[in-house]
Amino acid sequence: MKFHWSTLRIYERLIVWVGQKLSRNQFILFSAVLVGLSAGIAAIVLKTAVHYVRRVILLLAEHDWQNMAYILGPLLGIVSTVAYVKYGLKGDSEKGVASVLYAIKKKFSLVTPHKMYSQLISSSITVGLGGSAGLESPIVVTGAAIGSNYGRVYRLIHKERTLMLACGAAAGIAAVFNAPVAGVIFALEAIMTEATISAFIPIIIASVSGALVSMIVLNEEILFSYKEALLFDYHNVPLYILFSILTGIMSVNYGRMSWKINLWNQKADKKPWWRAVRGGLFLAILIFIFPSLFGEGYESITELMHGNAERLYDASFFARFIDKSWAVLLFIGLTGFIKVVATSITVSSGGNGGNFAPSLFVGAYIGFFFSRLVNMLGIADLNETNFVIAGMAGLLSGIMYTPLTGIFLIAELTGGYDLMIPIMLVSAVSYAIARSFERYPVDKRALMESLSEEENAAEPS
Repeated sequence: MKFHWSTLRIYERLIVWVGQKLSRNQFILFSAVLVGLSAGIAAIVLKTAVHYVRRVILLLAEHDWQNMAYILGPLLGIVSTVAYVKYGLKGDSEKGVASVLYAIKKKFSLVTPHKMYSQLISSSITVGLGGSAGLESPIVVTGAAIGSNYGRVYRLIHKERTLMLACGAAAGIAAVFNAPVAGVIFALEAIMTEATISAFIPIIIASVSGALVSMIVLNEEILFSYKEALLFDYHNVPLYILFSILTGIMSVNYGRMSWKINLWNQKADKKPWWRAVRGGLFLAILIFIFPSLFGEGYESITELMHGNAERLYDASFFARFIDKSWAVLLFIGLTGFIKVVATSITVSSGGNGGNFAPSLFVGAYIGFFFSRLVNMLGIADLNETNFVIAGMAGLLSGIMYTPLTGIFLIAELTGGYDLMIPIMLVSAVSYAIARSFERYPVDKRALMESLSEEENAAEPS
């Protein structure tokens, strides 16, 4: 391909020069490294930004302004995100994995350039100030945008551009979680569902590059500690089967509630400002009652894995009036059930975030609720951490319709490869139940139904 050298920046000239010295396949692998490193750096920026925004909220909490921070934080986050989209992005509010799939199917894998940075800004504001959503969806869009626009600048063909888009998405997930295997599987399972064997190597290289740069810069260990977990006990298989059915039911409930809340919030008021204020206030009330709904909620998952559910209860509104014991169990179960409401209100009111982290949150809480209930009833002596881990895999598989991602992500996050059998069992059953009730995951439902209607309308009568 011929380039107008005078219009290229110095680093672009260097990449073009390297491309001219390499074969086509070698240049694709070289490009995968660059896209992976770029997406990894984007993930670092996002995690760092959210960290420092959260520090402001925690600083307020240390000065006995915790309740005020919980009330004003989510409200300010959603309203600020709406303002940024309206004035900074001229109303371009496309977000989520569905926007990436739409670009692949309808835009020749061309993602709007501003999504290389706008998703980082809007999601860090929303989640950093307390929005009850995850950062994984925004980083997937950011990584996909980086890969897509890399392909556009260097004039890759449609197939190669789609591959770079998937490389960016894989690297984003890998960098956020320090989980390169899960990044690869997510890209193949959720983005490039019809990928060929030749696409595996570039995606693997991009995922490793993204995870590596994140590990080097942030120096983070695995997200959740697994020290308290025990080896899998095959005598508990019947209970794991029962639990997997529960996770499937909860996944269906999550998807349907999220869909209905989103529809209701969009129809209730067409004015984005009022919708943002109303949603922010409602979210603030939920967080005031259930403090662990604040932000992504990974800290509370860690508490559950360490068996410290009482700490979460002591920080709640109910601890002032009700003693512990069964109240702690009911509080954990109710928090897990309410999370879908908080997340749906956050996103549908104008905030930016996804269902990835919330699905892990709900799975952890349901896993703890189930195992603690069995223990309190004297049915068996279950290790609660093991069910927290299996629950995260089950809900992620049933909500996102990505069972392989659920299995390997949780194994990588926790180091819990000794629990692969129950993780696989719970993930498979949960996914099968969810898929039997709903054809599409909630994140992709609107897009897939719209595309299906277009295909039906195009068919000759």
